[in-house]
Amino acid sequence: MSETVKKIKEKIENYDMLLKLFNMKIEKLNPGYSEVSMVIKENHTNAAGVCHGGVIFSLADVAFALASNSHGNIALAMDVSISFIKTVKPGTEIRAICIEKHKGKSTGQYIIEVKDDKNRLVSILKATAFRFDNTLV
Repeated sequence: MSETVKKIKEKIENYDMLLKLFNMKIEKLNPGYSEVSMVIKENHTNAAGVCHGGVIFSLADVAFALASNSHGNIALAMDVSISFIKTVKPGTEIRAICIEKHKGKSTGQYIIEVKDDKNRLVSILKATAFRFDNTLV
């Protein structure tokens, strides 16, 4: 892991409040790639008793933030679309895997897959980031 990637990981671990609130764990981080996991709790469920879509989106968004910022410059979401494929029950660990598909001068394209602890696809997201000139760390 490069020094820049280490610093970005530390900054997001220390300052991303949603990561702390949901007890997310950064599993892997490389330039243009990240994996983030969390365990679904009862307080993450909706009225149907399954994981709220916003929780799944939030996990994917943190993975997207890590991968898109991993080159050093501040990158923020321009658009993100999500498709929900499978419901998730409390007690299940889910993991978001974000892969950079295109790195342009000012934008990047990403695909994020969220999978459960049996490696079944829970959701898939397509995201675009805008990369600024100023650095994150």
